Amino acid sequence: MQQSRRLFFRLVSQFRRYGAIVAATLLAVGVASATDVLLIRQLQNVVDAMRSTATEHAAPVTGMMATLQGWVDRFLPAHAGQTELWVIPATILGLAVMRMVSSFAGDYGSVWLSSRVQADLREQMFATIMRLPSRFFDTTTTSVTQSRVAFDASQVSQAGLNVLNVMVRDSVATIGYLVLLFSIDVKLAIFCMASLPIVALVVTLAGRRMRHLSKSAQQAVGELTSVLDESIGGQRVVKIFGGQQYEKKRFLRVVKLNRQLAVKHASTSAVNSGFIMMLVGITLSSVIYFAMLRAQSGAITPGAFVAFMGALMAMQSPIKNLTKINEPLQRGLAAAESVFTLIDTPVEPDPGTQTPATVQGNLSLQNVNFRYSDDPDAPTALNNIVLDIAAGETVALVGGSGGGKTTLLGLLPRFYDVSSGRILLDGVDVRDYELLALRRQFALVSQDVILFNDTVAANIAYGDPTPDQARIESCARAAYAHDFIEQLPQGYATPAGQNGSRLSGGQRQRLAIARALYKDAPILLLDEATSALDTESERQVQAALEVLMRDRTTIVIAHRLSTIESADRIVVMQGGQLVESGTHAALLERNGAYARLHASQLSREPAAPRSV
Repeated sequence: MQQSRRLFFRLVSQFRRYGAIVAATLLAVGVASATDVLLIRQLQNVVDAMRSTATEHAAPVTGMMATLQGWVDRFLPAHAGQTELWVIPATILGLAVMRMVSSFAGDYGSVWLSSRVQADLREQMFATIMRLPSRFFDTTTTSVTQSRVAFDASQVSQAGLNVLNVMVRDSVATIGYLVLLFSIDVKLAIFCMASLPIVALVVTLAGRRMRHLSKSAQQAVGELTSVLDESIGGQRVVKIFGGQQYEKKRFLRVVKLNRQLAVKHASTSAVNSGFIMMLVGITLSSVIYFAMLRAQSGAITPGAFVAFMGALMAMQSPIKNLTKINEPLQRGLAAAESVFTLIDTPVEPDPGTQTPATVQGNLSLQNVNFRYSDDPDAPTALNNIVLDIAAGETVALVGGSGGGKTTLLGLLPRFYDVSSGRILLDGVDVRDYELLALRRQFALVSQDVILFNDTVAANIAYGDPTPDQARIESCARAAYAHDFIEQLPQGYATPAGQNGSRLSGGQRQRLAIARALYKDAPILLLDEATSALDTESERQVQAALEVLMRDRTTIVIAHRLSTIESADRIVVMQGGQLVESGTHAALLERNGAYARLHASQLSREPAAPRSV
C-alpha cells in the first residue's frame, strides 16, 4: 500500500509543471458536476410549481378520478410555496450553458494534460535508454523495452490526471447529491449511508487482485511483442528451417495467456461493480419504501420527493465510477512501476573530466580482466590482457569464436568497463575521459551495419547537427560509394529504408565506411567488416577501407586471415588470452597457433581479394 502511494504521488508530481492548467481543468470538471446536481435540485421547484398551478386552475373531478386524486394527495401533498414561472426555465437554461462550457473545458484540458505528461514520460524513458549501459541490453530484450515506452507509458495516464479527473468529477457529484439528500430529508439520507462500509471493503479487496492482474498483463504483452519481433524479424530463418508450427505454438501460448488475463481482469471488475450496484439497488428499493411512508405522513412535498429520488438515482453513476476507479488506477500504477523502474535504471557511469577535441591514438591495455557478470565466480571473457598499440599502427585480432576479440574491442570506447586493470588512451585512463569526448575519438565499421530509416546523406553525416553536403560527397567518393548513390532514384536524398533494406550488403558497408570517414576519428575499429560480402563487393570495400585506415590507429577483427596479412601486427586470441603476437611472416615462421589457423584456412579458402 505504501509503495502504491509513493508511485501515485510520483506520478501526480509529473503534472506539477502544468499546475495552473491542472487547477483550471479540475475546476471546470467540478463545476460541470455541480451543475448536474443543481439541475436535479430544480426538479423540486418544477414539480411543486406545476402542482400548485394545477391545483389552482384544475376543474373539480368526480368519480374514479376523484379517488385517484385522493391517493396522490395522500402520498404527495401539495407544496404551499409559489415561484415565478419564468425563473425556473431561465435557471435551467443558465445551468445548461454553464454545463456545456465547463464540460468542454474539463474534457479538453484532461486530454491535453494526459497526452502532454505521457509525452514527457516517453521523453524521459528515451533519454534514459540512450544512456543505459550495454549490460542492460544484454539482459533485456528490445521488444520488452519497446513495450514499456509504447504501451506502459500510455497506461500510466490512467493513473494520473484521468483518475484525478474522475475523482473530482464524481466526488463533487456524489457530495452534491448527498448534500441535496440531507437538505431534503435527514433521516432518509442517513438510511442511504448504511451500505458505504461494505462498499469500501469490496473496493479494497478487488483492487489488490486487479493490481496483480495488471502487472501480469503487462508482462504478457511484453512477451507477445517479443515473440512477434523474433518471428517477423527472423522470418527467413523460420521459413528455411520449417519453424512455422513452432512459432505458431509460441504465439498461441502468449495469445492465450493474454486472453486469460484479460478475462480474469474483466471478471474481477464485473464482480466488483456488480456487487456494489446490487448493494445500491437494495438501498434504493428500501429508500423508496420509506420515502413513500414519509410522503404519506406529509414530511416531504411532492417536489422534494421527486428531487430526492432523482438525486438518489443520479448518484448511482458517480458512485459506480468511483468504485470502478480502482481498476484503471491499479492498471496505471502497475504501468507506472514499469515506467519509473526504467527511468530509474542506473545509466552509464561518466565520472571523467578530460575533454580533448582529438587524441593521437596511443592505446595501452594493462593487465585487463573482464567478465560480463558482476558475480566474482563468473567465467572471465578476458584474462590478463597486456597490449600496447602505437598511434597510426594497424593491429589485427584473430582467433576462433569466443576468443574475446569483440569483447576487447567493446572495452576501448567503454561499451563495458574493465573488471580489473586499466586501458590508457594517450597515457590517460579511458575512465578519466568524458564519455562523449572519449567516443568522439573512435569510428566503428562492423559486419552488421546499422543504417537508419533516413536519407543516404543523413546516414553518412550521422551525428552531425549541421551536415556539410560537399563533405558528404567527398567521403562517399573516398568510400567508393558515390557512383551507386548517384544512380539511386533521388541520389543522396534517397531513403535508405529500415536498416538499409533498399541497399545491397556491399553498398551498406561502403556507406558505413563513408560515415566513418565523415567522422574523421583518430582510432578506427573494424569488426568483421568484409566477412559477409561476395568477392566483388569485398574488393570494393577493401579498397575503401585502405583509404579509411590511412594515418589512423586501426584495430581489425578478421576471420579471413588473407585480408589482414599486411597488418603491422597480428595478435592471436584464444580463450580470452593473448597467445601470440607478431607480423604475418614472423608468426608463420614461429609455426604456432597462427600458422595452424592460416594453414587450416588456406586449405579451404579461395584466393584472397586484396589484403589490408
